[in-house]
Amino acid sequence: MATFQPVESKLVLKLQTGTDEWGKPQVSSQTIRGINAAAIADSVQVVASALAGLLEYPLYDTQKQDTDSVIAV
Repeated sequence: MATFQPVESKLVLKLQTGTDEWGKPQVSSQTIRGINAAAIADSVQVVASALAGLLEYPLYDTQKQDTDSVIAV
């Protein structure tokens, strides 16, 4: 049997920096490391929205990315 052990969690804010000649959004990312792996979606969204208010470009997408190691038990 195996289990997951959290290694790292990060918050990725995707910002729309403009549009291309076809009208598709151009997106840039800002990454914040050290996010609690147990953070719930509502909390992540509240923080992302608050941080987006401080940034130059509008928030396009929010992602929480978790990295885990597989540990044999």
